[in-house]
Amino acid sequence: MKKTVLSIALALAAFQASAHDHSTHDHSGHDATAANTKTYHEVQSINDVLTVENAHAKATIPGVKVSAGYMKLTNKTDEPIRLVEAKSSVAEHTEIHRMFMRDSQMAMRKVDSLEIPANGTVELKPKDYHLMFMGVKDALEPGQEIKVTLVADNGEKFDVQLTVMPMTKY
Repeated sequence: MKKTVLSIALALAAFQASAHDHSTHDHSGHDATAANTKTYHEVQSINDVLTVENAHAKATIPGVKVSAGYMKLTNKTDEPIRLVEAKSSVAEHTEIHRMFMRDSQMAMRKVDSLEIPANGTVELKPKDYHLMFMGVKDALEPGQEIKVTLVADNGEKFDVQLTVMPMTKY
């Protein structure tokens, strides 16, 4: 039993030691993940209505079946866009969530809709609005590209590519 606990502790320590912030430096000169982070840094013009920037998801830890997705969404029209659903084949459920403070503690809830104002921007980011992938079917690996379909209240669908990024300290 002691060996098992020690092995788990060492594995977690090694995982933490390997995690670092990829936004502070260039990876173009090394590893396969660098080549696959291109989409994350790109602006995706989904159509003449929506632009997406920095679309990414967190890699999963072995045995953990949840992850989160983040991006900046820009509405290029004179009407607000209300997103009411998110879908992805990588998870059993994909939902739009919001984190907030309740009784001096962070809490998280699914939201019924997320409004992107006319000619405005909404950012999905840690500790705020984000996508929640629950029941992740296979591990999300750094460099992997995943498709998420965002659905508006009028039925319009927006396919977004998210790059899976290595775990970092948040």
